[in-house]
Amino acid sequence: MKFIDFGDFLNGEPATLALLSTYQFDPDYFERRLLTSPLLQRARRIAVLMDERQWFRLLQQDYPARLLNRRYLLVPVKRAGGVFHPKLSLFVTPSSTHVLCGSNNLTRAGCSRNLEILNSVVSQPDQRNEACWLAQEAFAFFRRTCADAQETIAPILRGWLDDLALSERWIISDVPLENRRRVRLIHTYDGSIWQRISGWLQSPPKRLMVVSPFYDSDGELLTRAAKQWPRCKIELVVQQHTTTLSPMPLLTLRRQISLAELRNSSRRLHAKVIAWQSGEGTACLAGSANFTSAALDGRNVETCLLIEDAASDIEKLFDRGLDKRPIKFDDFVPGTETEPEPDAEIGIGPRLNAAVLGANGVLRVAYQHGLSPSPITLRVGIRAPGENHPRVLLNVPISARSAVVDLPEAALADSPSVLLASLIAETAAKRLDSVAIWVVQEARLTYEPVTGKSSTGGQQIEETGEGLAEYIEELGKTEGIAAVIEYLKRLSIRYNDGGSGQFRGRPFVLRVRDPFRPDIPPDWLLKPSPDGLSLADAIYEFADRHEHKRLRRHASRGNINGIENFLDILVAVVRLLYVYHMRGVVPRGHILGRLYKYLRIATVGIADSADHSDGYLISVSENLGRDSSLLCQIARDTQFLSHLWAILLLALEMRQSVDKQATSKRLSKYLPSYVAMLQEVRRSLSLHSPTEESISKILSDYGALTDPRRRYLSFDFRP
Repeated sequence: MKFIDFGDFLNGEPATLALLSTYQFDPDYFERRLLTSPLLQRARRIAVLMDERQWFRLLQQDYPARLLNRRYLLVPVKRAGGVFHPKLSLFVTPSSTHVLCGSNNLTRAGCSRNLEILNSVVSQPDQRNEACWLAQEAFAFFRRTCADAQETIAPILRGWLDDLALSERWIISDVPLENRRRVRLIHTYDGSIWQRISGWLQSPPKRLMVVSPFYDSDGELLTRAAKQWPRCKIELVVQQHTTTLSPMPLLTLRRQISLAELRNSSRRLHAKVIAWQSGEGTACLAGSANFTSAALDGRNVETCLLIEDAASDIEKLFDRGLDKRPIKFDDFVPGTETEPEPDAEIGIGPRLNAAVLGANGVLRVAYQHGLSPSPITLRVGIRAPGENHPRVLLNVPISARSAVVDLPEAALADSPSVLLASLIAETAAKRLDSVAIWVVQEARLTYEPVTGKSSTGGQQIEETGEGLAEYIEELGKTEGIAAVIEYLKRLSIRYNDGGSGQFRGRPFVLRVRDPFRPDIPPDWLLKPSPDGLSLADAIYEFADRHEHKRLRRHASRGNINGIENFLDILVAVVRLLYVYHMRGVVPRGHILGRLYKYLRIATVGIADSADHSDGYLISVSENLGRDSSLLCQIARDTQFLSHLWAILLLALEMRQSVDKQATSKRLSKYLPSYVAMLQEVRRSLSLHSPTEESISKILSDYGALTDPRRRYLSFDFRP
């Protein structure tokens, strides 16, 4: 016997369609180890089928997954009265077909650490032989699973299978019904495996060897085998502290049963093999089925290979790599783990069973709220991994179990990997959130090779814009004005809607900076720029580029998880303009108009005949279904309105430089339309009023209000 990692079988050309079934699933291991294999890395379509209840257990454990339901499809399958327990894989490539049938789950332990049994069969489509027939049987099995798959996801899998059948007509050809084939696939969708074996045997077996980690707690199947074949000697290969074999059947059947202990393996026994010797020779059953009535009578979904003429194969199991020795019943210490069995329905309360996003932006959801009395509202929230709050909230009918809703583009924009969805129920007493599930992004599941280069810059300025003015100061001192201009031309502060996990709902924190007076031009700025290059034009281009490609982009999408990135970019741009206005580079007329636009982009938007932009706060509110409580909390945590009032006060400071009477006027008298706009936004969205202290700190960060003579500026932000 040879120890091989499961991933070692996944070599060769990329699969056209890859189908894998498992009881338990580890998406992190699958993506890091198996999905990077040659067979799967560029596979056109990949589907992983797993037990439905184990799927919901996985959701509750918050496993990391970057590509689930985006690069590969996860299909939950339910088995009434049992569990979905097969370990069968089918890989169809342009030139060959691979069938893997064994005992291992798609987990790190199952694929690399446990003691498992795995059979691999490779065939070519043009060869009508047993290997080809085995591939046809595997394909038929996966077609059958569609009937038990989650009903919203099943049509996707069924469509993939139909597409393959159209292109590979041989895979749906009838398998010959010869009575004798050395290898064939059998599964419990066709009924009891035990009955099929019993009917297949022409004479009672003389010897029966069983390798299984699990047995019936009452010894039902062992008792049945002993009664059905009273002259058969039954050998059970066990592992100390692992095999769950109760003493009762051993005591009652000790004349017929013997134990053999695995000696030299530190690997946990998880293999399943049943071998028998009869008048027709030696045959075996190897696959997912434990030696239990649930597995072999057909309550579970199981897959096994029935192998004839298997004497040499059985001998190879116990060669130098694995050894066994007889032991007495009293020397055996059983394990305590129980056989996989149906759980009770998981949880009472809101549950989202599936969410499928079509190529047209339509979201199909299947759900149940499980509440009595019914909730007041029921909504589906969409977010990206790492985001703390939904980027959109979508109302769904309370009395229904499925719905079709249009998903705004804001929910899809700049998601770095997968999308998560949850069901949110509002009752009279509280808000209940279901566990989040991975949204099936149907259009992304079919792989098409792409090329491109991604930026991996991680500097603080590129992430948040923080420290931009200070960096430019040092750059100008060391390399001159031309280097500053070139740097501004190529600098882009990274856009982030919160999907990278950077959003933390942070409170306002005053940043400690190198103190320098923005209104004192440095020596490097007084020198002429070469080749007629203009620092002012570079600043305008930088500001306008970030306005259109960052601030307006945030405003159009309205994702609350991007609020910190919006503020970071806004502060960086305004601070740059203000510093170089005070240094005489940016004239007043070139900064005031921009500040007014930024205020509108941040709030209600722009609706001029020559210009249009959505407003960020309004877009966020609409995406959240006017959920004022969430928006109010996040706006307060980030001091959003304080930043806007600070910008308005900067505008007033610049206006007073030409209007000497401004010092005697209150803000509401001097810029009434913008004051009214901010007050109305605060009232309509039920936001908290900013404080004078928070605005003062922000202005200090800009380098404003440091001179006592400027204290005429009025914090007139109240209604």
